[in-house]
Amino acid sequence: MSDTSNDNGSDLEAQPSKRIKTNNGARSLPDHISYKALAEKFPKLKGYLVGTKATVDFQNPDAVRTLNQAILRVFFDLDVHLPANSLCPTVANRLHYLEWIRSNILADFPPSQSTIGMDIGCGASCIYPLLGVQVLNCLFVGTDINSESIECAQKNVVTNHMGSKIRLFLNNDQNTTLPLDAEGFPSSEADADGSVFTFSMCNPPFYKSRDERQQLSQFKSRSPSLDTNGKDEELYTEGGEEGFLTRMIDESVKLGKQIKWYTTMVGKKSTLSLLKTHLRQNQARHVREGTLLQGKTTRWVLAWTFLEQTRFVINPTSCSKENMCLSFKDIMNDLHISMETKDAEDLQFVCQAKEKTWTRQWRRQQKRNENVPHEKPQKIVLQFTAIIKETEPHMQQIELFLEPGYPSNLLMSLYNHLSRRI
Repeated sequence: MSDTSNDNGSDLEAQPSKRIKTNNGARSLPDHISYKALAEKFPKLKGYLVGTKATVDFQNPDAVRTLNQAILRVFFDLDVHLPANSLCPTVANRLHYLEWIRSNILADFPPSQSTIGMDIGCGASCIYPLLGVQVLNCLFVGTDINSESIECAQKNVVTNHMGSKIRLFLNNDQNTTLPLDAEGFPSSEADADGSVFTFSMCNPPFYKSRDERQQLSQFKSRSPSLDTNGKDEELYTEGGEEGFLTRMIDESVKLGKQIKWYTTMVGKKSTLSLLKTHLRQNQARHVREGTLLQGKTTRWVLAWTFLEQTRFVINPTSCSKENMCLSFKDIMNDLHISMETKDAEDLQFVCQAKEKTWTRQWRRQQKRNENVPHEKPQKIVLQFTAIIKETEPHMQQIELFLEPGYPSNLLMSLYNHLSRRI
């Protein structure tokens, strides 16, 4: 969908951007981009370099498109067509949002768990799914209400050989932001907790109308250094971003756990405050927010879920990885919790409990029935993934990840028990 009009791509060189690596660690966006060096690798950019310092004229839409095409090609090996009549995405801004999701949302789930994201308003560039496949190592569904944008986005998907990882959907209902129930929507099989998508993301239209955009521009102390152009539906929507995102929250309440985490970019701090109030009123289980800085531009990310807590971290302990592993295995054995090694090198284990052996209630029951023959239960009451991770030299922590379909409160009680014993 859209950025606000003062998305300062011109600050890419003057203001270092956060380093973001792809999933294989081979490609990244460096802290400093030399446009002159970039143009040597993407010759088309040479025609748009100006001045003795070889910078880019950010008031020239063609120059901005070419710069972002160069960044995508050189640093991420992506060949992306950016139509002149569509919004031109600022790559660093998009990367920051994806990285926030990786650090603050995907960290809730074990690394081996497959993830599926949904981009609301993928636009002609299809930038979030294309980058997301690399940066987040996940599958994507992109939606848009404009058929021309979907057609161009599909060409970008095919050009970059990502047809097996990215599916697109033309949303014909402009009153629906999350079209999971629409006919023909490319849905996937639900997890045990009822979720279809790991997360959704959105860059909503910012303005109510052209008039509002002109009025707001009069209050700026200086003209935006980046001229933002795009289709009307990319820039304008009924009620502005506040109206759009309020409707999205209302839809998420109805969809509930079908999406584990709903996320969106927010362009105005006043909107952020109103949305958080609306989420509290609609009983979201957890709400998270983050601030993204790119040059002189500030954006916020808002995320919410209707799921219980799925990740529990036992505070780092001073010991070797081997000793922590032995200690953890001893405790699991004492609690009659089975362990299956998922990744021996990274110390990942799938753990299953058939009884609540760590609870006082279980111990009292065992004491009352100590002279009664006890049948071994067959049903698994709790399953989780445990990962032993070194946070710094000689400091180990244990992360517990709830498997879908099992009660969060049971893992929380085990976590409290383990925290006391380790």
